[in-house]
Amino acid sequence: MIEAWKLIYISNIINIKGGLKMKGTLDIKFSMMIIAIICILLIVSPVCNAGLNTKRAIMRNNSIDAEELTVSQEAAGTEYWALLFAVGVYKNNPDQDRPSMIEAVNDLYDVLLDSPQWQADHIHKVTASQATGRRLIRELIWLIQNEDSDDLSLIYLTTHGGPLRGPNGAPIDLPPKDEDDGADEILVMYEGFDKFYAFIWDDLLNFFLSLLQSKGVCLIVDSCFSGGFNDYPMFAGTMLEDYTAESFTHGFAEELATQGRVVLMSCRENEVSYGSDFSFLLIEGFAGLADFFGNGDGINSAEEAFDFAEFWLSLLGQQHPTILDLYPEEFPVTY
Repeated sequence: MIEAWKLIYISNIINIKGGLKMKGTLDIKFSMMIIAIICILLIVSPVCNAGLNTKRAIMRNNSIDAEELTVSQEAAGTEYWALLFAVGVYKNNPDQDRPSMIEAVNDLYDVLLDSPQWQADHIHKVTASQATGRRLIRELIWLIQNEDSDDLSLIYLTTHGGPLRGPNGAPIDLPPKDEDDGADEILVMYEGFDKFYAFIWDDLLNFFLSLLQSKGVCLIVDSCFSGGFNDYPMFAGTMLEDYTAESFTHGFAEELATQGRVVLMSCRENEVSYGSDFSFLLIEGFAGLADFFGNGDGINSAEEAFDFAEFWLSLLGQQHPTILDLYPEEFPVTY
């Protein structure tokens, strides 16, 4: 049974707002050209730039020997890479600050390093004023340059999220024009409440994620309306044209995930995400509770951690986390 302090924490929620949308057909060639140009501009210029001390219960299966595990992974050529990106602090807008995001990413970093397959030089953690759009792009490029087809990669993103709208409130759909509701979905960066353009939008994120070669990718997004990031994966060789509301209740996770990817989202496409509750519950899962309440094989998988978080958040009715699991087995996060 979950500890009482967790239930007390979950009741202390923060309300962040966002939006709902659906997708249409994507022109891959045109979108690649536009996004490539924008990426270059973002990299060479400064344009672009969801609280509690986590109580850990490390419950590991003694049948797994850390040294044997490391040797086995090295023999298989598998390396573990992680990009942990939490904004949490917003330039000239302290009322938008969410300290829990910084705390969550620090806790996740520590929990990963507690597991034998993770190395500090394979994890990049970016927070607060460093968490700009340009920095996120550079970190994604770092990941793409280092990971390969034998590896497993984890990407964690947490910030405010919502639909892209202009100063007059009108929806904006950046090229490619693929939004049925006329609005791209965005993740707000450090300067996002100070400068209109300081955000990362769904098509750009999808472009970089589609370049990853890892045999397994675990993507975690904790933001409001995260289910709205539902771009269809580029380079997949297949197009989905007939979208319905019923077929995309999972939003981002339904479309963004490709084979070998497990996507964990803090809420549906039409919901807000409260505080960092989803993140803290996932982290508790990775720290041991996932496998304790899961299959007991000594591995805290992404799927088991999601089940643990989803159970409590859905039970309380505050939000409904979403998963799409296209990894052939369980995605191992910690041991």
